Amino acid sequence: MRTLLLTVAILLLAAFTRTAPAQQTDEQLILKHFHSISSIEIAEWMAEICSPKYNGRLAGTPEYIASAEWMAGKFREWGIKPAGDNGSYFQWFDHPYTVVNEPGELKLHITQKDGVTIVKNYKAPYDFYPGMNSGNGEVTAEVVWVGYGTTAPELNYDDYKNVDVRGKIVLMNRDVPFKDTRDPEYAKWVKYCYHQYKTENAARHGAAGMLYIDGNSANPNISYIENMVVTGIGPEPLSDIFAGLGKNNKTLLDQVDKTFKPASFATGKVMTMRANTTRHPEGKTCNVAGMIEGTDPILKDEVIIIGGHLDAVGNGGGLLVAGGLDNASGVIDIMAAAKALAESGIKMKRTVLFLLIGGEEVGLLGSKHYTKNPVFPKEKTVTYINLDMVGNGTGLAASASESCQGLLEYFKNANEKYIHRPMRTSISRGVFYGRPRSDGLVFLADGFRTMNLSTTDGVKPVYYHLPGDDETAVTPEIMEDVAKLIYLSFIEMANAETLNY
Repeated sequence: MRTLLLTVAILLLAAFTRTAPAQQTDEQLILKHFHSISSIEIAEWMAEICSPKYNGRLAGTPEYIASAEWMAGKFREWGIKPAGDNGSYFQWFDHPYTVVNEPGELKLHITQKDGVTIVKNYKAPYDFYPGMNSGNGEVTAEVVWVGYGTTAPELNYDDYKNVDVRGKIVLMNRDVPFKDTRDPEYAKWVKYCYHQYKTENAARHGAAGMLYIDGNSANPNISYIENMVVTGIGPEPLSDIFAGLGKNNKTLLDQVDKTFKPASFATGKVMTMRANTTRHPEGKTCNVAGMIEGTDPILKDEVIIIGGHLDAVGNGGGLLVAGGLDNASGVIDIMAAAKALAESGIKMKRTVLFLLIGGEEVGLLGSKHYTKNPVFPKEKTVTYINLDMVGNGTGLAASASESCQGLLEYFKNANEKYIHRPMRTSISRGVFYGRPRSDGLVFLADGFRTMNLSTTDGVKPVYYHLPGDDETAVTPEIMEDVAKLIYLSFIEMANAETLNY
């Protein structure tokens, strides 16, 4: 009888085991959705967001808004809660924008020894790129080299001293003669570094046109001034302007940097610049914000933010810059991690905020708007992790990460255990007197604990702000690994009882 009962018990247990669902451990559940992050799906989303229907996602344009709505639709589909204005997924702010209708023209008028003038036409985007905020119009005038295009009376420096640029075309460089951004003295120069300042200063001096050296790429980060034509130029037209003058741009800049004395001069060369643009002063743009709310009654008030800019530089009148590496790669990785976290059902004690930023390319507007209007208070924000250009390479980089070693450990541990990519780390530069050039620096300057994730050791050409930056400019395999790294690290950070920074 005892044997019979034992046999029945064993059979019943076996039957139950066969029919009852297997209990998954936390690690098994985590790994199940870890493996759901797919380079195939990432590539599909890349193709979508880089498609011509979004027209390069220039902040403020209807096409950018459409891309933001597509992203918000994915958040909604996955059950990620809205975290924007008035229960929506959007943080709106004013942003006038300019549409470039066609590339325009750049010509050099060359007078030969026999007195006959010939015209050399340059080709966009190889020789020049239309100013993305250029005024509409055409100007033919002499070119005047004005160094850095800076007037700083308190520093006894003026590139416009002793030259008359009224009605002429000014030729200038980026930055300022003072180069050490760690020196407190640099703080006195920083306001003169901005592209917007240089454009406005040229207009104040009466210039009719502006050529921006080393700017043969799309740059919407300049001021709009009606009827003032702005164009970025590359090496060939620059060389042609200096031809026969016995000097060159680099030598002149070296002299200015050494002496802090301007060397501006009229080149005697005549050029024609033409821009065809339409201004939209009524423009608005937005950040996209979605969240997975924490489950712990106390810790849910703390938030971990992962962000990257959604906008790109638009279309220079048929010169479409789809913004694949810069920065569809960042936002698509955020989306891939967000989907896995949302669909896993894994409980996280802290809140995770997914922030897709608008207006980075036009002056870091979206990050500035968020830091002034945070969804969660700064003191309750654990960290802001910025993703920018994370789709090309074989290695990983966590910039400024050594300044918050405790948080870095979550990423290092996840990488060592599951990802196995080379990872570079670096310490924050400390006091930084220069102008911020990334969303991460905006958050850092405002007192947020900040890290920047990127990829290293690129395996494809980088078409920075050029038409080649489309969905083919990335490697979805490393994007998959970045998304997996975010997914794993955020689970651990969100569930830690205490966080060491």
